[in-house]
Amino acid sequence: MTRRRLPAVACAAALAASLAGCVLGRYSPSGVPPGAARDEVLRIMGPPTATYTMPDGHERLEYSRMPAGSQTFVVDLDAAGHMAHWENVLDENHFAAIVAGMQRADVLRLIGPPSFTSRYARPTPGITWLYHFDTIQRCILFEVSFDAATGVVLDGDYPPDPRCADNYAR
Repeated sequence: MTRRRLPAVACAAALAASLAGCVLGRYSPSGVPPGAARDEVLRIMGPPTATYTMPDGHERLEYSRMPAGSQTFVVDLDAAGHMAHWENVLDENHFAAIVAGMQRADVLRLIGPPSFTSRYARPTPGITWLYHFDTIQRCILFEVSFDAATGVVLDGDYPPDPRCADNYAR
């Protein structure tokens, strides 16, 4: 009986697909049963990328795909430590909740860490956080700008995503 060998490229592709399925599957809370205890959420989802105490006192578990991804899932636990709600927070509804005067910590609790950051000096020193997110309407990013000295939100905007080929053709 002879054994056939798969070409190295086919083996590498199969391994990459297998690993991607393992990694990607763990980040969607869709497999967590409603009302699951915190320990069950952690068993299914793995350790969160961050945890936050929300203003009303409940705990939020963050599962961020940053810097290369375009999703950040949050799992909100009720006072008894059971899953009350989960969602992907990188969308225009959540971005609209970010208003001038908010602190950086408020933005982190709301939508998680950015895809990348940049600094600017004009007209006053500031910091910009940019977020990749899934949208079918257009090829854009969400951008939130902070005053560098105070950490207060100045504004938000939707610049073109430089990863999109259409943006270079203009």
